[in-house]
Amino acid sequence: MKKFTALLLLTVTLLTLAACGSKDQLAGTWSAEFEYDGVITWTFDGKGKCKMENSFIDQDGTYTIEGDQLTVLLELWSEPSTYTFSVSGNSLTMEENRGYGISGTFTKQ
Repeated sequence: MKKFTALLLLTVTLLTLAACGSKDQLAGTWSAEFEYDGVITWTFDGKGKCKMENSFIDQDGTYTIEGDQLTVLLELWSEPSTYTFSVSGNSLTMEENRGYGISGTFTKQ
């Protein structure tokens, strides 16, 4: 019985740690104002779906995270864009890796 209890506690602990480690740090809504593009808002649902909005367009998409790489595919894009990103407190910095997408620092709403 003691071995079973110990195994059960170990399993619960490992599952708890795995769940904590996989938290999506992008989950939420992030906005920034850009000189030529106006206010851009990204919403990440924490489950792989996203939305990008500005005064010109409003589109849904999907995203994946691998380390510090965020890959986004919006419904009107022909191919995904990959960003190097970091989150610090209420700030999200996204740098589009090809150099011609929208890059900048967004604030959590």
